[in-house]
Amino acid sequence: MSESARLRSWWSGQAGRLAALPRVLGEVWSGATGGDTYANYLGHLHNHHADTVPLSRADFFRREQDERWEGVRRCC
Repeated sequence: MSESARLRSWWSGQAGRLAALPRVLGEVWSGATGGDTYANYLGHLHNHHADTVPLSRADFFRREQDERWEGVRRCC
């Protein structure tokens, strides 16, 4: 197999990975910024506590912020 044929074969195998790149980057960004936390909360609530009424997104965010920063008593 020639070098150019080998490169074409390699690139054709990468097309699926390159097409998925925006989705994967979006998932990484969402995970890093906590954007998927509410969706995870809803999934957990649905699977384990089906009779519980979920918090609104705003109330959930407020609760998360309160829990995260409740014990912080410093500026830096």
